[in-house]
Amino acid sequence: MTKVIRLSSPRAGNQVHTSAPAIATPAQQAAIENALSMALYFIRQPGDAAANVWAATARTNRALTLLKHASQGNALASSANTLGRA
Repeated sequence: MTKVIRLSSPRAGNQVHTSAPAIATPAQQAAIENALSMALYFIRQPGDAAANVWAATARTNRALTLLKHASQGNALASSANTLGRA
């Protein structure tokens, strides 16, 4: 049985942010989404599994690179950001 905790008012709980701050321009976001979409396309294809996994991996790496470039303007310069490790 689930225990329900009643709040005294709707404001009693924590506020939840409904939208995250944008880190990418609309063009960057479109490119990221396209790369991820293509990765899903290749992974769902029947047939030569090795070639499809290779293509999906390449598109995923592209999306990760685009995300890295989009977030570099908002991140502080530290050894973890510039060298890829802490």
